[in-house]
Amino acid sequence: MKKALLLVSLMLSVVFAALAQERTVSGVITDPTGETLPGVAVVVKGTTQGTVTGIDGSYRLMASGDNPVLIFKIVGYKTQEVPVGTRSEISITLEEDIEQLDEIVVTALGIEKDKKSLGYSVTEVKGDDLKGAESGVLNNLNGKVAGVMVNTSSGAPGASSRITIRGNSSLTGNNQPLFVIDGIPVDNTYNSGNTSSGGADYGSPINDINPDDIASMSVLKGPNAAALYGSRAQNGAIVITTKSGKGTKGLGVSLSHSTTFQNPLVLPDYQNRYGQGFNGEFSYVDGTGTGGGINDGFDESWGPKLDAGLMLPQFNTDGVATPWVSRPDNIKNFFETGRVSTTNLSIQSASDKSNVRFSMMYSDQKGMVPNTGLENYSASINFGHKISDKLQLDSKIAYSRRSSDNLPQQGYGAGNVMQQFVWFGRQVDIAALKNYKKADGTPFNWNYSYHDNPYWILNENTNSQLRDRINGFASLKWNITDYLNFKVKGGTDLYTENRLAKTAMYTLNDKDGGFKESNYFVNETNFDFSFSKDFGSDWNVNANFGGNNMYRMYRRGSMEAFGLASPGVYTPANATGVVESTSYFEEQIINSLYGTASIGYRDFLFADISIRNDWSSTLPIKNNSFLYPSVNLSYVFSEHFDLPSFITSGKVRGGWAEVGNGADPYSTRNVFVSALPYNGYPMFKHETTQANPDLKPETTQSWEVGLDMGFFNDRLGFEAAYYEKSTYDQIVPADVSAASGYRYSYINAGQIDNKGFELMVRATPVRTSDITWDLSFNFAKNQNEVVELAEGIDSFVLGSYWSATTEARPGEQLGTFYGYAYERDDNGNIVVGANGTANRTQEKVKLGSINPDWRGGIRNTVSYKNLTLSALVDVSMGGDIFSVTNMFGEYAGVLDHTAEGRESGRVVQGVTADGAVNTKVINAQTYYQSKYGIHEAFIYDASYVKLAELSLTYSIPSTITKKYGVQGMSVAFVGNNLLMIYRNAPHIDPQSGFGSGLSGQGFEFGQLPSPRSLGFDIKMKF
Repeated sequence: MKKALLLVSLMLSVVFAALAQERTVSGVITDPTGETLPGVAVVVKGTTQGTVTGIDGSYRLMASGDNPVLIFKIVGYKTQEVPVGTRSEISITLEEDIEQLDEIVVTALGIEKDKKSLGYSVTEVKGDDLKGAESGVLNNLNGKVAGVMVNTSSGAPGASSRITIRGNSSLTGNNQPLFVIDGIPVDNTYNSGNTSSGGADYGSPINDINPDDIASMSVLKGPNAAALYGSRAQNGAIVITTKSGKGTKGLGVSLSHSTTFQNPLVLPDYQNRYGQGFNGEFSYVDGTGTGGGINDGFDESWGPKLDAGLMLPQFNTDGVATPWVSRPDNIKNFFETGRVSTTNLSIQSASDKSNVRFSMMYSDQKGMVPNTGLENYSASINFGHKISDKLQLDSKIAYSRRSSDNLPQQGYGAGNVMQQFVWFGRQVDIAALKNYKKADGTPFNWNYSYHDNPYWILNENTNSQLRDRINGFASLKWNITDYLNFKVKGGTDLYTENRLAKTAMYTLNDKDGGFKESNYFVNETNFDFSFSKDFGSDWNVNANFGGNNMYRMYRRGSMEAFGLASPGVYTPANATGVVESTSYFEEQIINSLYGTASIGYRDFLFADISIRNDWSSTLPIKNNSFLYPSVNLSYVFSEHFDLPSFITSGKVRGGWAEVGNGADPYSTRNVFVSALPYNGYPMFKHETTQANPDLKPETTQSWEVGLDMGFFNDRLGFEAAYYEKSTYDQIVPADVSAASGYRYSYINAGQIDNKGFELMVRATPVRTSDITWDLSFNFAKNQNEVVELAEGIDSFVLGSYWSATTEARPGEQLGTFYGYAYERDDNGNIVVGANGTANRTQEKVKLGSINPDWRGGIRNTVSYKNLTLSALVDVSMGGDIFSVTNMFGEYAGVLDHTAEGRESGRVVQGVTADGAVNTKVINAQTYYQSKYGIHEAFIYDASYVKLAELSLTYSIPSTITKKYGVQGMSVAFVGNNLLMIYRNAPHIDPQSGFGSGLSGQGFEFGQLPSPRSLGFDIKMKF
């Protein structure tokens, strides 16, 4: 096996000219499975005589001198020295070197390389480190890779994640990296309805992959590492390699099962001293505020004091006065214990000619929110076969299904149950709401002015999803000679998705009910061909030339019905009102040619040179061709000259790259879109954004330098990098005069710069025969700046929420908060008006930034014999978040601190207009409600420190398991997202945002709480 190391081994082999002296020695080199090994360097020790094994693993050379010794060397295997003696035939089997294999990483186009030869930053995460997070593989990267930032939208089942590498670079484009599975780009387009104004979260498509199928994940940080992938890798690439069954001895069967239980990590701290009402008064009649009750239509908690002996009519007492008491855990008791159960089965086998692996996975998630959940299924098969000595076939096909009867809504919308919990009466008995439907089918509720019963929402107004996905590839490699090969590869990623959002009749804001059904079809195919040639001497050269054709099709159709004739029937035939249907279709083609050369000199000096040209169908013909060059250098000085004994390895590296990015479809040509019919006639209209036939590609230039060091036989080491990148000619929609018939027009404008420093430190403080302690730490600091926008444009709004905005302004960070602040005097004191409330600025001012100052992670792993304890701490310091939960939680009087001053009143700390200290006492309700709209009061430091992972694993000795036919078995207790060690933002988890776009970042309201999970994991091998 290990054919995948062929390219790397040939690059690093040193080929010496053999001078015939005495006798010929020949043989065949194999790996432990019996497969022949090409690319093994065979050298006569102490001489320049040598050769390299051919594609069949054979070699032949002349050995001269007294008592010659042959040295057999290849990356990934232990070097062997064998005395020749009188033999003329020496065939050996090389033993795998696990430590060396750990230094082999997967780079762009799936090429495996020795890490020391790389001139750019690549971090590889093993598959076993990606199985902890129930919400998908992306969340498991937090705290593990320097420069990578992952934000989770919520704690909903299968919630989406947003991932960025080395900051945001694009004003309006996608700032996420390209995802590649087994050399085939896959779709991670986020088509979720989850926005700041409401909608369900349908998840990140990349999370459809089964984590148990992943062998490794390589994070290619930025253009320098990912330039060979072209325009779509402008923000870096995440390259996933799946397990193939190679290296299996005989038949191998693996079975694993994990179950974790979830509860909310962070909930707001509520006050329990005052109940529902307004100005201290409340009495319930019908909950509408118009039926004779006292403030019973209000949903705020500014009512009478609780637990003070009062007797009042309430929503569930049929007009009878009952004790007015607090319900301290009414929100907490609403949540149920979530559960995620996952079972994996894999069967694999390999021989000297073939390898195969089949896997199946089933995962069932019960959400913490009642009547929500998610099921995931997957099956895949990898197959490889050596057709002949010169032909190798590899293939894979994977199927996955994501299915849910109901996903919870989020954001500021009536369908988000967390929204009303920001207003919920502190005396409301949540258990009394579970029987949510009256005998006549109408909802039973605590308030009929603003909210639906949360159980009505979750059981009647459901959001279902069904996504079926297939992806895979087939490749054929022809080894023309022992140094030249030709490869063709084709792959596809295809999925269909159905969503059905129901609104039941009698829903508060939609009495007639209705539904919306949407169907999506996404298909991307890629076809690649490549030539690869190796040259050997003191100079080792591996050259590749190839091409790629990418075709992507996206189709969306939806049907929305307004009004239902009969409850519970969601078909067009049951609609009483208009039934609207819409459709959208787009295609995109990118044709590419690329070339790359990896050059090594005597195993210490390396250069990677690449060039790629893309032709994009979404740009005008005169601008649709763009070229990306890259140059990267690596100097392993520890291989060049002797260093002090405590230095194990040392490398300096550097590189430069340029990549482009095309436009979205229909950005260069105006098209018509359908509008509502008029008098029965179909209508069409222009888009609101005018196309631009002169658009140019967006361009990013990047350079980086780095230093990698190892000490004390690699017991201590670090990797440090400094980078800068600049993205210009951004494709943005600029405001235009309404007289043009459009609101915006696409233009090339703007420049965003990013620069930063990354550090990864690894150490093994303790290593004995029984105990090992491994420690790793990563740190990343990124700074970005908006250098310029278009002429005449001073600000570009990225996102907006309750009048607070995140903007791009020249000289400031991308994602700077602007909003209303407290009016202050020259000494920084808040200015208080005559009514005793704080004054607000007349204009918006800068209030902070969404960007963290730095991020990092610390992992500790301690092993004692068969027991392993591992913990990961995730750290993010700096940056800001605008919390609408806090803003409305204060307005509604439900947060804990709003109970203060209810009887005595509150005084705004500040000065009056004449500079005197303010002493005016105002009631607590006025004090807190007057802060509404002063964004400064609710923008918080988004720093946090979390205990992200904790596991305790026991590997049962094989002497025990083999008695029962089990080759290996381990049992683990696992925990994720266990503890919020530190945070500055009250009542919320600051690691949140809306959707995957830049427009939703930095804003928070009513996110379903992120889950704390505890459980177990059992693995068995047969």
